[in-house]
Amino acid sequence: MSWKKFIVCGDSHGNLVCEDTKKKFFDFVSNWKPHYRIHLGDFIDAPSLRKGCSIEERALGISDDFNAGMQFLQEYKPHYLTLGNHDDRIWLHSTHCSDGILREHCATLAEAAEQEFRRLKMQWVPYHVSRYLKMPEGGPKLIHGFRATMYPAKSHFENWGPSICGHVHKPDTYIARHIDGQASYSVGCLADIDKMSYADRVPAKLAWRQGWLYGMINSKTGAWNAWHVIREGGQWISPMGIL
Repeated sequence: MSWKKFIVCGDSHGNLVCEDTKKKFFDFVSNWKPHYRIHLGDFIDAPSLRKGCSIEERALGISDDFNAGMQFLQEYKPHYLTLGNHDDRIWLHSTHCSDGILREHCATLAEAAEQEFRRLKMQWVPYHVSRYLKMPEGGPKLIHGFRATMYPAKSHFENWGPSICGHVHKPDTYIARHIDGQASYSVGCLADIDKMSYADRVPAKLAWRQGWLYGMINSKTGAWNAWHVIREGGQWISPMGIL
């Protein structure tokens, strides 16, 4: 088989996941039947661990959000996972936290997550600018994303080359001026955007969309291509048409 299918999602954000979007996504996965399932991180939201979080956010705790995020991974069963900055809060607090009780609780959650990653036979990397994953055939670097700019696909290409990232919740495509025709993509999110109130005063939120990416990679050459599925005006738009 010369071509293999893959699918990419990201930013499901724990108990902020949009249930309608989740169902549409899993229906698509079932129909697309990808060889590789990829999650680009922020599978949890962890608002109570955010630096400068409000009293209301701190009162939310961690466990419900963590359990919702792990449930998503258990249903999706990704082959690849890149931890995001929201996920990283658990790992950071497991070693760097002045509150001993919280530090120990986060250490327990981090260990439980890693055990589940092993059980699901996932390849995963921590949230770090030098860490990324790739499919066996090569293709794009898989990263959570680090740069929140107006043109995220292009800005990530400048640092990581051909890549697929999440993080910014904005579907974006950059076709490089390159003889090899290389490209980078940023992917929409699976979270309920209306519930992500922390960004209600951030103009960049106007470009956020729910969506995912699907693609194909050549098993002999590593050549690849990908296409967005984006929710606009209540409809799911893709190169295949309205889903």
